[in-house]
Amino acid sequence: MMRSLYSGVTGLRTHQTKMDVIGNNIANVNTIGFKGSRVTFQEVLTQTLRGATAPQGDKGGINPMQVGLGVGLGSVEAIHSPGNLQGTSNTSDLALEGDGFFVVSDGNKNYYTRAGAFTLDDNAKLVAGNTGMTVMGWMASNGRIDQNRPLERLEIVKGDTIEPVATTKVNYSGNLNADSTGKFELKSNPWVLTNGSNTARLNMALEPTGDFNEYRFVISAVSGRITNSGGRVTPNITGSIQLKSDGSIDNIGLDSADTFTISASDDPASQIGDLVIDPTDVSALFSVGTDKLALVDFGYVPNDPAVTAIQVIDSQGNEHELTMKFTKLGNNQWRWEIDAPNLEVLGVSNGEITFNSGGTVQNVTYLNPDRTIGTFSAMRFGVPGDPDPLVIETAFDKLSQFAQETDLKRDQNGFKAGTLDNYLVDTRGVVTGIYSNGLNRAIGQIAIANFANPTGLLRAPGTLFEESSNSGAAQVGAAGTGGRGSIKPSTLEMSNVDLSQEFTEMIITQRGFQANSRIITTSDEMLQEIVNLRR
Repeated sequence: MMRSLYSGVTGLRTHQTKMDVIGNNIANVNTIGFKGSRVTFQEVLTQTLRGATAPQGDKGGINPMQVGLGVGLGSVEAIHSPGNLQGTSNTSDLALEGDGFFVVSDGNKNYYTRAGAFTLDDNAKLVAGNTGMTVMGWMASNGRIDQNRPLERLEIVKGDTIEPVATTKVNYSGNLNADSTGKFELKSNPWVLTNGSNTARLNMALEPTGDFNEYRFVISAVSGRITNSGGRVTPNITGSIQLKSDGSIDNIGLDSADTFTISASDDPASQIGDLVIDPTDVSALFSVGTDKLALVDFGYVPNDPAVTAIQVIDSQGNEHELTMKFTKLGNNQWRWEIDAPNLEVLGVSNGEITFNSGGTVQNVTYLNPDRTIGTFSAMRFGVPGDPDPLVIETAFDKLSQFAQETDLKRDQNGFKAGTLDNYLVDTRGVVTGIYSNGLNRAIGQIAIANFANPTGLLRAPGTLFEESSNSGAAQVGAAGTGGRGSIKPSTLEMSNVDLSQEFTEMIITQRGFQANSRIITTSDEMLQEIVNLRR
């Protein structure tokens, strides 16, 4: 029997197998996470008709003579190149960018897949929609994920509640305006001076100096004249006024040591009197003769305190609003005080903050409501209906005092009880719950596996793979580590089958099959000729 006849048969078989693989690839062109396969051929047994002969003397060597006996399958390998990504509006749809596989389990064994069309079942477990297998990972404990624990089924329980946590810390940061100061002015201007028929009018301009509650004053004659102790006419009298934080006078001083006399005209007989300044007499801060300027003749509006409201939580989850007020007392000196209208103050409620020349906090004092030094730095409040006091440590060391607008920030802990409303998955596979109290908290993390040889994996039904002796053991970890690729949420990976490539391979396979069938036909005709030799 002719060897070519059997060679043709092997060719038909192998091309038929290749066509089976191509057909399967094309059939799964729209299968999510499907990985196409390719077929390679190899020559099978050969028959040696003559062995090789080495060169001898002047005679050259002779090559061996061998006749092949057909073709066989070299391999059928899965191609793990990535498929195109398709966006969806489903939060639980996930795709992997890069290498790696999702880990799913039937309860007895782990499988691996690139098809991330996940959903929640009636037991709140995250499952693969096409197989019902549960997605594996690590569940969080109080928002913390331990990847050293064994893999477990991921559960996302809508309506799950988290217990309230009382506020224990409030940290303030931001800026208090170093230029903050009050407003000080003369209510009636000019100041009218009289002495009999002699009248003079003085204008007093007040401008802040930049130091807290310090103002420059400039007194000039609107009518009349001002002379100094030497008898010379002077255009104005200058000095400064320093106020306390409550608007009372701290000090008034002239820039000059001269004595200034106010007259109605150049006539010596029109003299009204000398300007006298007495910062200790609130009824006559400035006086000329019988005319006086009292403290009540000036208007003082204190600088607006910086006020910020905070919401704190007690141990039962009730919310209370407190108001923190910062009031400037002097250069680099501020008072802080807390107002808690619905709580009983049991400890410190106010204090002072001293800044250094560089604008950073130098010292903080904590005072009781009666302004005595507090035993503890934490604020303590009695809560109606709660036997446990609300104790809150308050820190001010991150505050600054620069010459720019006041901008206060705070960072605090504590939250009310909340229920799980929704969830999101990030690129690392962390499932973050969004709760009704505004808290975002980690629920769990999806595990990703990769293999030393992904091509060595065994296919299983439902676009699944399982380990084989040549794939290597699954190396399980978090997405984005160890070459496992990252997760793209609300996205699915489509099949990596290239139709143009598959159709080209189909044409080549068809022609190969035809050629091998022709070998059989031709070999049969040759055998027929041998049979006909008897005629």
